[in-house]
Amino acid sequence: MNLLHYVKQYGDCSWTEKKFTDIDNVIFSQLSYLPLEGIVGSDEIPLREVLRILEIEEKENAVSLKAWFTKKVYRLLKEMGKTKRYQEVLFSHYVKVVNHDCQFGALTLTLPDKSIYVSYEGTDAAISGWREDACMTYQFPVPAQALAAQYLKKYLRFSHRTIRVGGHSKGGNLAIYAAMQAPFYLQKRIVNVYSNDGPGFTKKEIATKRYQKISKKIRKIVPQESVVGMLLYQPEELLIVKSKSKRFLQHDPFNWQLIDDHFIPETLSLYSRRVSERVKYWLETVEEEEKIKCVHSFFQTFDQAEVVSTYDLFSLGKTVRTVKEIRNIDSDSKKNLLEAFKSIV
Repeated sequence: MNLLHYVKQYGDCSWTEKKFTDIDNVIFSQLSYLPLEGIVGSDEIPLREVLRILEIEEKENAVSLKAWFTKKVYRLLKEMGKTKRYQEVLFSHYVKVVNHDCQFGALTLTLPDKSIYVSYEGTDAAISGWREDACMTYQFPVPAQALAAQYLKKYLRFSHRTIRVGGHSKGGNLAIYAAMQAPFYLQKRIVNVYSNDGPGFTKKEIATKRYQKISKKIRKIVPQESVVGMLLYQPEELLIVKSKSKRFLQHDPFNWQLIDDHFIPETLSLYSRRVSERVKYWLETVEEEEKIKCVHSFFQTFDQAEVVSTYDLFSLGKTVRTVKEIRNIDSDSKKNLLEAFKSIV
């Protein structure tokens, strides 16, 4: 079974009959990947209506839902729209920011039981998002983290409801950071913070009082051969789940396996443990100035090749230009880039 099977199996259950589960969390964490500009604003709109508008816009070619991952989330939304459990979930406060230095997305979901789930988008196709991920090795906060904290304070500060915060990939990291920075009165209402195969934090950040205050609320879920979830440090206990795929493809939660209403537990693979050890070694042995220089040099090659999205790399011309630019990186930066790459393969 996967996420789609879960939606079909428990779609007739109300939130009274079936309480919020880890799987519901993963499902909601995917919805912030949808292109909801112009559809979801400050007013609440039910899931079934969001689906109806998306279907119309897709037919009119006003929105593209054909990218491989967006396509999966769209299919998930369609299944949710058929169910009593999900079709009345209310969408609001969709925010999307993409510029040279930042890629950020967030969505507020109000469940029929009146609880709230804030879904933070993970890294999408924008190169700026990948740049931010790399910057997390030395910069705190990165722009998306700052926006995540602002989002929570701005849209939930007057809410008196139970709040869950979560995200997939980078979105999981943003969820933790937002909860860390939340004012006390807001933090009290947060019952869980979910990081679904999201990168961790540096040792310095984990040692802060802000992190320690919310650490017991963090629930981190990773597949048995996790790569992204092993980046940086993660002191909390991990919920390790079975995936039907291998290596990097395990990052896709649609491949995570479950029985009934829970994920199938697994143990962390030797490969994943080695990734964690190598990444930590790289973090501890490379000077901060070198990390900054390495990241700047690498992403400057994309700027000079005019690559703004990973989809641009399907263009032979831009790929060739990127390779040429990488050849011009100085030897020290190339060495550090190679060491960083070796840490995760």
